[in-house]
Amino acid sequence: MDPSVRRIDESYACGQPPDTVPITQGRAGRTGRVFQSEGGVIKDGDQVTDIQPGSTVTVTTATEVYRAESLVITAGSWANTLMAYTGLQIPLQVVKINVCYWKEKVPGTYDISSRFPCFVQLGVEGSQYHFYGLPSNEYPGLMKICYHMGSETEPDERDRQTDRTDVNLLSQFVSRYLPGLEPEPAVVESCLYTVTPDHHFVLDRHPHHNNIIIGAGFSGHGFKFGPVVGKVLCELSLGQMPSYDLSPFKIQRFQSNPKSSL
Repeated sequence: MDPSVRRIDESYACGQPPDTVPITQGRAGRTGRVFQSEGGVIKDGDQVTDIQPGSTVTVTTATEVYRAESLVITAGSWANTLMAYTGLQIPLQVVKINVCYWKEKVPGTYDISSRFPCFVQLGVEGSQYHFYGLPSNEYPGLMKICYHMGSETEPDERDRQTDRTDVNLLSQFVSRYLPGLEPEPAVVESCLYTVTPDHHFVLDRHPHHNNIIIGAGFSGHGFKFGPVVGKVLCELSLGQMPSYDLSPFKIQRFQSNPKSSL
């Protein structure tokens, strides 16, 4: 057995070869450039201040007023903020994730060039959610290992939320099962998850305004589905039949707690 990994009893793990590691850096920028090359316009930093539903949807921002036959709301952790203008709230929990990178004691031990695999580890005692890891690649000599949940926060106040429960769980995990890594993270970044009660997406039309489309609640695993999510949201906005069955992702599943003011 590889001495850089200790076996975890009574738990479940899966791995995949390092040549399947997702490389996300720069993808959003490249996608935006393709969008612009097709005539799309990106307005960064222009805060939405109002949405008026109707046969023509009117969106007011800090600088302009936009009108369109349909509107797609994909606002991440600010989804409920925007949906509130339309009289709708859905049960979304915003959590701050500490994204941790751990230094190799011996350089190259967990490196992508050494074909160290990606992994997902479930069933670790004392943890409700799973751990996952990617070989050293983004930062040379640092392996990315994270806990797939964090602590609740307000999206505009994320830097004030300093809970490190997930970092402590990770330190214990690394110390016990990955002895070739330093037990304290060398780099800690952060991101936000917007989590639904069942950890499945929301991909649906607004229950009262058929021309307002909502993509939300991606629960920390939405990026990899970006192309197909974009496709079905486009189809919904054009009034077309979606290419895939979206019944598992309907707002109706939260009907006992729709929080609608309409």
